[in-house]
Amino acid sequence: MGRKDTSSSSSAAGGKKDKPMSVSAMLASMDAPASKAKPSKAASKPKPSKAPASSYMGDIDLPPSDEEEDDADLVAMATKPKAARATVDLNAIAPSQKDAKKKDKREAMAAAQAEAAKQEALRDDRDAFSVVIGARVAGSAGASEGDSAAADDNIKDIVLENFSVSARGKELLKNASLRISHGRRYGLVGPNGMGKSTLLKLLSWRQVPVPRSIDVLLVEQEIIGDNRSALEAVVAADEELAALRAEQAKLEASNDADDNERLAEVYEKLNLRDSDAARARASKILAGLGFDQAMQARSTKSFSGGWRMRISLARALFMQPTLLLLDEPTNHLDLRAVLWLEQYLCSQWKKTLIVVSHDRDFLNTVCNEIIHLHDKNLHVYRGNFDDFESGYEQKRKEMNRKFEVFEKQMKAAKKTGSKAAQDKVKGQALSKANKEAAKSKGKGKNVANDDDDMKPADLPQKWLDYKVEFHFPEPTLLTPPLLQLIEVGFSYPNRPDFKLSGVDVGIDMGTRVAIVGPNGAGKSTLLNLLAGDLTPTKGEVRRSQKLRIGRYSQHFVDLLTMEENAVQYLLRLHPDQEGMSKAEAVRAKLGKFGLPGHNHLTPIVKLSGGQKARVVFTSISMSHPHILLLDEPTNHLDMQSIDALADALDEFTGGVVLVSHDSRLISRVCDDEQRSEIWVVEDGTVNKFDGTFEDYKDELLEEIKKEVEG
Repeated sequence: MGRKDTSSSSSAAGGKKDKPMSVSAMLASMDAPASKAKPSKAASKPKPSKAPASSYMGDIDLPPSDEEEDDADLVAMATKPKAARATVDLNAIAPSQKDAKKKDKREAMAAAQAEAAKQEALRDDRDAFSVVIGARVAGSAGASEGDSAAADDNIKDIVLENFSVSARGKELLKNASLRISHGRRYGLVGPNGMGKSTLLKLLSWRQVPVPRSIDVLLVEQEIIGDNRSALEAVVAADEELAALRAEQAKLEASNDADDNERLAEVYEKLNLRDSDAARARASKILAGLGFDQAMQARSTKSFSGGWRMRISLARALFMQPTLLLLDEPTNHLDLRAVLWLEQYLCSQWKKTLIVVSHDRDFLNTVCNEIIHLHDKNLHVYRGNFDDFESGYEQKRKEMNRKFEVFEKQMKAAKKTGSKAAQDKVKGQALSKANKEAAKSKGKGKNVANDDDDMKPADLPQKWLDYKVEFHFPEPTLLTPPLLQLIEVGFSYPNRPDFKLSGVDVGIDMGTRVAIVGPNGAGKSTLLNLLAGDLTPTKGEVRRSQKLRIGRYSQHFVDLLTMEENAVQYLLRLHPDQEGMSKAEAVRAKLGKFGLPGHNHLTPIVKLSGGQKARVVFTSISMSHPHILLLDEPTNHLDMQSIDALADALDEFTGGVVLVSHDSRLISRVCDDEQRSEIWVVEDGTVNKFDGTFEDYKDELLEEIKKEVEG
């Protein structure tokens, strides 16, 4: 799409097969009237086997990205010896009907076991939380029962007052209050591990007072794969419609004349529910999230976890709950799908939304209010994320000014040695704080309930800021070229429909590259070729002999499951530490990357995804790379850490190649037009976009707006 410098690479050579209809073409065709409702038959595909991990950076074992739907399997197959690849399982070519039934039964049992495990984990998760509302403990059966507001079926707002939340003994919220107004789109922000996802869960479980008239849906897990097509899985989210369509299929297959009357009734009910329009709407949502016609017809079990997460998101958008809760919805989307979701939520979503996201541009575009989780409380700011930042800075300065005045007065009172003088200062501070809280409450702002008792928490406090500092050391100078792909071609042995050809790109010190394009086009394959994890089938790769590459993969978490702690792990990979004791040197580096001190000696297997990310970034820094290859580096990071990463990349004098759905990070990395390039991976090759990233984004947005509004 857009303007491209075609001189930088050649297109794939002849013999192209017919391609399935593109997403854009399919969206345009959806305006045509739908035909009579008929049962669809999902095209199923065996679930691919899992590929072994490959070594991306010295001794750091990180799995290849499955951003392409079968990328991990393709990489594994490509690295096998030819003799192994040539082995043919004749029985697998034509399985008997009996074997097929056994396979279906095994898959159904596996799906049932996965669902049972999911429900058991959910019960364990619920039991881990304790919610106190005022003086009352909320039970998992639903705190709204008996509440007068919950009994009113017309209530669309949610009012939470004076509630506290703890998880496994850790206090997350204390005497917090929150009002959620119908039809507003909220962004929930704050550092990782402070309780954002917990709050979404409590709302979806109704462990805080939620009116019974409000249906709540939380999107946090991928769907369990089965034989249903992606389209059927979305339509099936409407359970009554799904039941009618299933009955329709059964009656149409029946030879009993007595069933004709019931079939007519079913047709009538389907028409009343506008069944065909529902399928068209579901198909359009899937298309916006990157599913072309062929993918919509594929069985859900044939998709990777990331694509099944998209199906879960599509189901939620199709169902249109009164309160939709999204937890990091952009993590499994490419840039185009993120932009589509932004436009869809802004123009089509008329109900209430609360979204947890680290994507600043997404929050700026979608949200009209921001809920900030800070210091065990919830603060609401009008406007988008930029407006919040401005208001946050004003509030921080004001609170710190009040604290400095209070601290100065207390020091003077203590010098007198009079307890009465100290109590007087505290009393005056409390009285002023309560008056300001009452005044704010009268203006409709969200504040905690006033308390008659004098608590230290009510006294002026210093505003505690959460700071993170990433740093990549200055690399040693190398003579260019550092890394080049010259007329490179690549194809996987077991996937004739995938091919890269005519790839002609290079990276030197100071180069900044953003790789963009749809999922499945070959972005991760290109990174694997640059890293040396794949060998081209055509062309030449030139690397400086002294080149050190720091590689970050979005799926590193899968392999960081060792029992050793972060300090032990990094000392094993990087034993040559200078200065203070080696362990202390490593701990200092971990601290700079935002890993709390109490987690330094925690077994890595027990760390969260964000904490593991910090361990890997620390390791990359310690390897002193000349080039950084980063595949979706923001997925496990909070907003402050993403800003710290952007600052570190800006100061880094080596080369950077970035695959990301985060528009702001790409804009920060590729802000210098002289040394920045946008590589577009599509149609079997790699082209350099003739323009800036903002130009590329604007062209995408123009296409997407026409699709959404059409």
